[in-house]
Amino acid sequence: MKDLTLAICMYNAEKYIKETLKSVIAQTMQDFYLLIVNDCSTDDSIAVIEEFFTLHPRQYEIVNFEENHGIGYARHFAERKATTKYMMFHDADDILYPNAIETMYRKIKSDKDLMAVGCYLEYVNEKSKKIGGGIFLGETTKERFYKKAANKKLIFMQPTAIYDRALALSVGGYIIDGYPEGKPRYQDYCEDLDLWTRMSDLYKDGKAIIVVPEVLCKYRKIGNGLSSNSFNMIIKMRYTKRNLLLRRDGKKELTFIEFYNSLSDKELKKLKNDAKAADSLRNGVFYLKRKNIFKGAWEIMKSIYYRPGYIFDKLRHNFIKKK
Repeated sequence: MKDLTLAICMYNAEKYIKETLKSVIAQTMQDFYLLIVNDCSTDDSIAVIEEFFTLHPRQYEIVNFEENHGIGYARHFAERKATTKYMMFHDADDILYPNAIETMYRKIKSDKDLMAVGCYLEYVNEKSKKIGGGIFLGETTKERFYKKAANKKLIFMQPTAIYDRALALSVGGYIIDGYPEGKPRYQDYCEDLDLWTRMSDLYKDGKAIIVVPEVLCKYRKIGNGLSSNSFNMIIKMRYTKRNLLLRRDGKKELTFIEFYNSLSDKELKKLKNDAKAADSLRNGVFYLKRKNIFKGAWEIMKSIYYRPGYIFDKLRHNFIKKK
């Protein structure tokens, strides 16, 4: 009996979903349920999927939402609809290498202490061409994970991972309650960081989250590469950290609404300046790489204006990481 569900949460993915599904049916391991959650797409995504599986028959299930809810809600739904021991989410525009699922599955099955196993990702563009860079986050050993979790650190890891569904649900899974109505949907930002960090509480039971240090997935970067607003991500990270500290102190967690309302005007202004500094620095690097010196220098000067120490913090962090 299959003990893994692969879920693809999709919204208007007709341009890329066929290539994504090709990578799914090309997996060296096929012993998993395939669940597709259609978050009220308005394009021809469903028609593309139906045609694909007519030509390439295999088990799959589509659930169609009648209104758009966002990625947080879609993952919350899929996590609870699944009945398997293990769960894996895959973005509708990303591409798995053929051995991705088998590699992570074998790893998590090899050690009862592992509650989640991820991998490295490399960046590709709209045409699936490598553009350099990637996401290389996560600890590669249980011991390093235990140390980080014990030190009350946020747990950064790619969303492309296989994890123990019951253990995730035991700490809340993907949480959608306690957020304000409407947009921005804060539950859609850093939703994986929130889950991995809450699961990290289980380090006391000997449970661990690690990554296989191999590139097993292509992560598609769409757009011109410029950043416009990091505020929503930064405030969600601060919220995740606040609740981590509260839990470890044996105190009740805050809902996002409670957390946001607890922030003073001064704290909110600082977070907004942090976000502007982050966006300006990223944009400055973007322009410098394209030899637009004037725009690059201007954006970096803006970053220093918004928060003078931000650029030095980034340089110090990257230096330590490289060492």
